[in-house]
Amino acid sequence: MLKRILPLALFATLLVGIGLQATRSTAAEKKGFVALKSLKKDFFVAVGDAKSWKVNGDVIECNGKPNGYICTKKSYSNYELSFEFRYPKQKGNSGVLNYIAGKHKVWPACVEVQGHYDNLAMIFAMGGAKGPRNNGDKAAREKARKPHTEWNKLHILSKDGVLTAKLNGVLIGKAGPYIVRKGPFGLQSEGAPIHFRKIMIKEL
Repeated sequence: MLKRILPLALFATLLVGIGLQATRSTAAEKKGFVALKSLKKDFFVAVGDAKSWKVNGDVIECNGKPNGYICTKKSYSNYELSFEFRYPKQKGNSGVLNYIAGKHKVWPACVEVQGHYDNLAMIFAMGGAKGPRNNGDKAAREKARKPHTEWNKLHILSKDGVLTAKLNGVLIGKAGPYIVRKGPFGLQSEGAPIHFRKIMIKEL
């Protein structure tokens, strides 16, 4: 009898876990957030090597070489974007390229929210884009930041060309308005392996 009960108990536990995950996903979708998790439907490799990127379960993995980025197929202007990321090996460098404009290259005209582990959530224009720079609250960053091998959460609010960045729920910086304030966003490959998951966006 015990041999029959144990498998049933394990199966029931598995169903509960699946149910909880589905509930969380449904709750996020009800709030207007859309999950971006497909390298075919949601993103494309704009610059770099497609072999550098792969989907492993619910995680988008990048080996960090060569420099480049994946880019959304859709453009956004006013939005909330959140995702979790980690560097599975060494502390690394990456970032979110907001409002990508013009030719895809290393690096395009855009406004970056920094993903470099030591400077997380710094905000600055690059690639020919113009606008203010905010290096962020260093003390708040150091307090909010988890070890690089753990999942850190970045939240970005874009409103009328102004970007606000939070790390693990803590405000780090705000900058803008920028002249360029609409376009797709990209996730960088820049030298070190990085994982992304729970990429959610809500248009405002």
